[in-house]
Amino acid sequence: METTEYQHQDVLIFEKTSKTPYIKLDKPNGEIELRGSSIPENTREFYYKFNRWMAEYTANPAAKTNVKFALMYMNSSSAVVITRMLRMLDDMIGMKTEVEIDWFYESDDLEMKEIGEYYDEIMKCKINLHEVERL
Repeated sequence: METTEYQHQDVLIFEKTSKTPYIKLDKPNGEIELRGSSIPENTREFYYKFNRWMAEYTANPAAKTNVKFALMYMNSSSAVVITRMLRMLDDMIGMKTEVEIDWFYESDDLEMKEIGEYYDEIMKCKINLHEVERL
């Protein structure tokens, strides 16, 4: 994945692969979405643009930020990226922005439900858990 041309992009979209999630980052509308599985071979390289975009966004966020997670699976290095992102979102509270986070998990996926519950406990942001039949 190239590591240039990430700055000042209002919208970034990463298409889903068998090992990486669909990601939509939309500054003007304050939308962040991750869907699928996150098991990239090189997590640091894959999430480089994502992390740079998040750093820029959190410095000047939209009036309301809507975040949607619909992950079927994530490896431990992806969990580090997600945790860092949630902490950045927590830090935005009080910056004249509202943060709403929705965490979707399949009804038979206890692990992803528990991860969402864990994040809800440790973050200032409220995380709305949504059980669905299928992601």
